[in-house]
Amino acid sequence: MKNGLSADDVNNAESIHFTQIPTFDPILINEATEQTVKRMQNVIETGRLIRDNKHISMKYPMMTVCLVDADTAVLKGYELVEKYIKEELNCLEIQLKHNEDDFV
Repeated sequence: MKNGLSADDVNNAESIHFTQIPTFDPILINEATEQTVKRMQNVIETGRLIRDNKHISMKYPMMTVCLVDADTAVLKGYELVEKYIKEELNCLEIQLKHNEDDFV
């Protein structure tokens, strides 16, 4: 805990157990990031459910996962968290599509 903190820093305590928990500040919450993470979690849960229903073990990587949404802002959010989705679903590539009519 002491590494990198100046001697007069309020967080420079003898032990981490002596430091105070910071107070909640709602201004620090980024709603766009919150939404992107929630969507990412939904994609991962749905992907795992599909793999389970199709009896595809997580040990075997999938070539492609296709994410479809008409909202381009949602697709850009998926691009930001693409690495995490690929890792959690064990896939090699993610395709982002905006034309929902092709899949309904």
